[in-house]
Amino acid sequence: MKEVLMGFVAGIVGGLGMGGGTVLILLLTLFAKVEQPIAQGANVIFFIPTAVAAIIVFIKNKNIRFKVGLPICIWGVIGTFLGAT
Repeated sequence: MKEVLMGFVAGIVGGLGMGGGTVLILLLTLFAKVEQPIAQGANVIFFIPTAVAAIIVFIKNKNIRFKVGLPICIWGVIGTFLGAT
């Protein structure tokens, strides 16, 4: 039951735009006694489908400027790889 409550709280906070993933990681580590790397992995697993759904809605509503966003994405991926190495 506490996992359902933690998911609900993280969903509400995320819906408010405050970073529900951060809250989810905190709740999982403190109350569910999940190790932090596992909690971060769980957060990514839940984030990916949500992000894909959001992208689909934004594309449908024509709220994405691809000429601006594409270079940002490309350089973001390059920076991620450089930072990770």
